[in-house]
Amino acid sequence: MPHRRTARLASWQIWLLTLSGSGLWLSGSAWLLLHYYGQTEGEFGPQMNPLEPDMLTVHGFMLIPALLGIGGMFVAHIPHGWTHRHQRVAGVLLSVILAVLIASGYLLYYLGDEDWRAWASLGHWALGLLLPLAFVWHYINGQKARRRSTRRPPNGQSGRQAV
Repeated sequence: MPHRRTARLASWQIWLLTLSGSGLWLSGSAWLLLHYYGQTEGEFGPQMNPLEPDMLTVHGFMLIPALLGIGGMFVAHIPHGWTHRHQRVAGVLLSVILAVLIASGYLLYYLGDEDWRAWASLGHWALGLLLPLAFVWHYINGQKARRRSTRRPPNGQSGRQAV
């Protein structure tokens, strides 16, 4: 495990989080479109699209590997990444968004009060749609930091040429 000493994710973690995260985002977006724009006209008025429950099933299924990947980040990525000050804001923001998404998803499954469910739903899908932006910010910030660290001169040298 060469990445246990650094904040860099192993390739299997990158694949796991990318595939499960993409599946979550796509299934959630598909549910949202079906729920608000895909209603069918029934005998007694507008009816739920028959694919909505399937999208929720896929969404719940994709959560399992995503939670495994997120849990795996607590082993090396988060503890080692905490030393990189330039990444803290983006990393904490990403962690908070993920925590709120997990909590609001749980509430959507178990809440009975329709008013609270409506707020949990709005927050869940709004944050879910924005999550890729926070991830891209964190990723690009990390790439820039890696490039900066490889360009630094060795310790004790200022990087300036004597004239």
